[in-house]
Amino acid sequence: MQAGRFHEAELLWRQIASRYPRETAAHNNLGIALAQQGQLASAAAEYRTSLALNPHQPEVVFDLGIAEFKQGHFQKAVSAFKTAATERPEDHRSTLLLGMSYYGLQQYALATPYLESASNSDPTNLELRKVLAQSCLWGKNYECAMTEYKAILAANSDAVQAHMLLAEALDGMGQTQDAITELETAATLAPKEPVLHFELGYLYYKKSDYEHAIPEFHRETENNPGYAQAYLYLGDIALHQNDDATAEPLLKHSIELQRDMRLAYFDLGCIDAARDENPAALEAFQHAVKLDPTQPDAHYRLARLYSKMGQKQKAADEYTKTKALHAKTADTLIQKVSGDNGPKVE
Repeated sequence: MQAGRFHEAELLWRQIASRYPRETAAHNNLGIALAQQGQLASAAAEYRTSLALNPHQPEVVFDLGIAEFKQGHFQKAVSAFKTAATERPEDHRSTLLLGMSYYGLQQYALATPYLESASNSDPTNLELRKVLAQSCLWGKNYECAMTEYKAILAANSDAVQAHMLLAEALDGMGQTQDAITELETAATLAPKEPVLHFELGYLYYKKSDYEHAIPEFHRETENNPGYAQAYLYLGDIALHQNDDATAEPLLKHSIELQRDMRLAYFDLGCIDAARDENPAALEAFQHAVKLDPTQPDAHYRLARLYSKMGQKQKAADEYTKTKALHAKTADTLIQKVSGDNGPKVE
């Protein structure tokens, strides 16, 4: 083991474990040898065998947590790290990894206090502060996120990502103009930063300031030509300005890049309906409803279309759904760029 010859060690530990099956040290060390070779599932099985013989082994419980964490089994990792932290509270490793496990589960409200405790124990660790700040942000704890991003910026005022994420926190708190200021600062520091100009354009779009939104979305398409939402909102603005000829190819291109663009299907349905291309409009509105049935606008346009097509019962059904729903306010910046719960983790 000490020489790093882990496969040879594994074979020897297997012999020992076979001869002395109730010897916890044999299973523990076999687990370590397996883990060092990347055989994490087998390592976890050996740690569990050892813990079944003697559950009061905090280091083995911790190793089990590590094995599960590295496999992405975050719920199992939480259970192990909680036990390790209870049996050995002075070991801050379990606190950090508990936070990271909840973070992996996208349970940000649960992750934040553990990450905060770990960060307080190591305040110079900027990478940890970034994870804490993101956990606060995605958990919609905007005050916490702002505190952390400001600390990061105090250490490095040129941290472009910190400016961008601070803007997301500010917008989440309803301070959209302050968020715009942060993004303008970031754009000065790094004008080619991916998604930055989309974020800035989207905040202008939310304020219906199309004059400033359009050039920002165009800058995003220049810097980041595969970013679908930039084309989507350019198309949506063109539609609002009654320029269907400009809107249609932009909206179609956004769908080519990303298939789940509800607003793009809705807007294309509006264009088709205006041309009396009813089958195409019907398909587009139905697709928009499928992507998000909670939005009333597509139900309303479907109702009008069914009425126009003489399908009175279907029209009545869609009008009923429209009345039961309420128009949503514009998404916050964090919802727009990351979804409601932050980036998705497998």
